[in-house]
Amino acid sequence: MSEFGEEKIIYLGMVQNTIDRMSANSAILKGFAATVVTGIFAISFTDISKWVLLLSIIPVFSFLSLDLYYLALERRFRYLYNLICDSKKVVNFSMETEIPKDEQPNANARLRDCFLSPSIWLFYSPIIMVVVSIIILKFLCVI
Repeated sequence: MSEFGEEKIIYLGMVQNTIDRMSANSAILKGFAATVVTGIFAISFTDISKWVLLLSIIPVFSFLSLDLYYLALERRFRYLYNLICDSKKVVNFSMETEIPKDEQPNANARLRDCFLSPSIWLFYSPIIMVVVSIIILKFLCVI
């Protein structure tokens, strides 16, 4: 069997499909988060209770948490993909993504590594700042 035999290519395809799904889920969550913030901005100009508006931060942090989770999973599957490519993983069609402790920093799949990803902090930092600003302005009776 060659280095990239048929079984290895099928296995890599399975892992790549999973990586694609994780990436798509992350994009969908970002779309939902942007929609929620737009809705929060729109209702902030109505006669809504400031305490109800304060609850609006919960969905944003929920989307952030889910996005971090999917990014961590995506990175775990990328690590598995690289192991298969480098022939360090036997082609057994297992989708187990356990990363040894000594390899975790290299895999960048820990939640703190994912939080430092530009796709997370560059997107969610402004969203959180906007939501917090709206809440502060509502409590100060500016809007």
